[in-house]
Formats: sequence, structure tokens, C-alpha cells
Amino acid sequence: MIHAISNALVFTRLQFFILIMSLFLSACSSTKIIEEWSGPEYKGPALKKILIIGAIKSKSRRHAFEDDFAKLITNGERKGIASYTLLPDLKDADHKEHILKAIKQTGAEAVLIVTTHGVYQQERTTAPSFDYVPGASMGYSYGMYGYYNASHSYIFNPGSTVSDTILRVDTKLFDTASEKMIWSAKTKTVNPESAAQVISEYEHLVIGDMKRHGLIK
Repeated sequence: MIHAISNALVFTRLQFFILIMSLFLSACSSTKIIEEWSGPEYKGPALKKILIIGAIKSKSRRHAFEDDFAKLITNGERKGIASYTLLPDLKDADHKEHILKAIKQTGAEAVLIVTTHGVYQQERTTAPSFDYVPGASMGYSYGMYGYYNASHSYIFNPGSTVSDTILRVDTKLFDTASEKMIWSAKTKTVNPESAAQVISEYEHLVIGDMKRHGLIK
């Protein structure tokens, strides 16, 4: 697990919040889970304590993300722990002894790591269509029962190419006892509107999927 955590942090190319805040905000955002995996060998009880590591270079944004996620996870049966309170420098996560110390101090049963695959532009083509336009006399001289005889026309709209902004985030959950990954998911957000909205959508999706797999209650 420790080696996997280090690799996940090393391969983080851009900071989660910086990526989102630097986007050109357009259209409505939509976050979905596009891939998921659950380890069949994990038979343990629902997790009670989860240490959250947001691989975010900016300390203030990392703190905000981990705090928000920890609050959302925390309820009467479970607790989310922001890792920055124990690992203020992400470089510490490259060393096994620091991770083990944080796990021991908190009693965490699992470690959740959030990284990003980056933001990129993706083009898509919209199909051509026809718009129905009733004649000027419709509704005046024909009335309701003469509608089918009324004059009308169709206006052709050619297809067009649209560029969408795509954000992908990778989330992995490790069992601290076995040091094995027990769950993972990839999310995709199209045309993010704001950091707050994307984070909220992401957090609720991830927690909902973990519940569905019986990892938390």
C-alpha cells in the first residue's frame, strides 16, 4: 500500500483545485463515475476511520478539500481524517514510516487517495437538424381545426463541432491491515462550472459508490 500511495502522489501532474479554478467556465457541469473496481477479497466490516490524502500542491486548497471530504464522510458511525493534520508536507507520503505513523496515530482502517489525470479539451460533432417554422397565417385564419392545412416550412441547421473541457479524477482506497487496494473509481466531469460544484458532485458520487459496495454505511 505504501508503495502504491507514493506512486499515486508522484504521478499527480497538476493540483486538483488549481486545475478546476483555471478552467474556462461554460455550460453546465456533469460529473459521472466512468470506471470502478472493488476488490472481491475484502470481506471486512464497514470502515469506521478513513485517512484522506488529496494530492494537491497548494497547501490551502489541499486543506480545504480534505476538510470538506472528511466532514462529508464523518457521521455517527464513521470518521474522515484530513491527512494534512498529520502529514503537512506531501513529500512525507513518499516515506513509509510517515504513513505508518499517521495510521497508528489515527487508527485509520483505510487510506483514500485522490489524484487527477489532468484537464483536456475534447471535440464532439453535433448532428444536423431541422427547425419547424409555422407560416405567418397559422393561428389566425385557419384556427385549431385547420391546423393540418396551414402553411409551414423547415429550416436546415447544419451540424457543428463543439469543444468540451474534460476533468478526470482517480480515487483509490487501501486497506491498512492488508496494504492492498480494495476499491477504486475514475470520475469524469464535462464543462466544470465551479470548483465548489465539481467537488460536491465528486464527493457525493464517491461516497455513494463506497456505500453501494458495502465499504462504509
